[in-house]
Amino acid sequence: MKKIQNSLLLFFFVSIFFAAPTYGFEVTDMRGKRISLDAPPKRIATIDDGFVESILTHIGHIDAVNSIGSWSMKRDYSYELDLGNGPEIYAGKNTMFFLHPKLDDLVCVNSPQGNIINFEALARSNPDIVILRIGDCTLGTRDGENIKKSINMIESLGLPLMVLYAPQVTDLSENPENALASMRQEARIIASLFQKEKEADALMDYVQETEQMIIERTKNIPENHRPKVLYFGLSPRVRGKGGAGTLHGVDTAESLTLEKIIHAKNAFQGKGRALPVSAEQVYALDPDIIFLPTSQGYHPAGELLTASYYSNLRELRAVKEKKVYPLPWSPMNCARRLEYPLELLIIAKATYPQLFADINIADFSLEFYKKIYHVDDKTAKALRSEQILDWLESMNF
Repeated sequence: MKKIQNSLLLFFFVSIFFAAPTYGFEVTDMRGKRISLDAPPKRIATIDDGFVESILTHIGHIDAVNSIGSWSMKRDYSYELDLGNGPEIYAGKNTMFFLHPKLDDLVCVNSPQGNIINFEALARSNPDIVILRIGDCTLGTRDGENIKKSINMIESLGLPLMVLYAPQVTDLSENPENALASMRQEARIIASLFQKEKEADALMDYVQETEQMIIERTKNIPENHRPKVLYFGLSPRVRGKGGAGTLHGVDTAESLTLEKIIHAKNAFQGKGRALPVSAEQVYALDPDIIFLPTSQGYHPAGELLTASYYSNLRELRAVKEKKVYPLPWSPMNCARRLEYPLELLIIAKATYPQLFADINIADFSLEFYKKIYHVDDKTAKALRSEQILDWLESMNF
């Protein structure tokens, strides 16, 4: 009997020693909440507008995405504008949709209008983890109750949930000269799902090189030599209601970028994001330079310079001097994404052309895409076209 017991004990310990290993680990999201996983996820549900996908692309795990939360990764965008010489077509895609057309085959758990999550569809996708980026257009930041309810509902379904905060959601006032700081944290948390934090750190080191270079080149510009810059959204919805466009106040990430990284002056010193303004209000600001971001569509410089419906702004000094520049096409641009340094550099060079005369942004953009997305030169050029940035090359900018 004793021999049998000893044999059973020996079998038990040998079985434990040679048992299949377990891979349980924890990741911590930006709420400080720990999420336990048995293994790196094979099925990821993303509720964002492309930032999460861009990090997964860089670290080689984009194939893990099995449902999405943004229709911008399913749409071909096209805009017909009459700039005085007949209709012109401007078209582009979300960079992630262009790089990964198969995203169109995935279930989108958001409504086409945004802000309404289909929780049944999310549950049916059976994700190993859900990654929710607060601040993107999918849920935005203004409706706090809707965000709370969405988080509670996802967790009530028993789905592991990782929450990220886009830059404008965090308190940038403590570190305004580094508006990309929270993006580094986001990238690191995403990469931690695959134990690739070092790759994320190296990526963000590269991305932030542009930001730091701009800061170093412009930080000593005297206050009285800093141009007044207007970040002017030519929203067709606002125009349809009789307004001229939208502005971003000093309490926004856009203004912090202008004033603390570019070291220019935000011509609009009020507060608020995407505030509708009249033509009279724009004239009163008298900006030196105007930048046109994505604002319910793409807006080329020619729209402000020559379109008939903006004839009431033709006497603006910046318009008369043709100091109007379009920014990269970024559909659903509620929050910064990985291509953000290209926007920074365009603003910096247009504001201080002599300080950045040695940088050809058309060439820089190609190297940037190749570095962050591991693509060849042909694909990099196509990405530049999808962000409607071919004007950089035609103008040798």
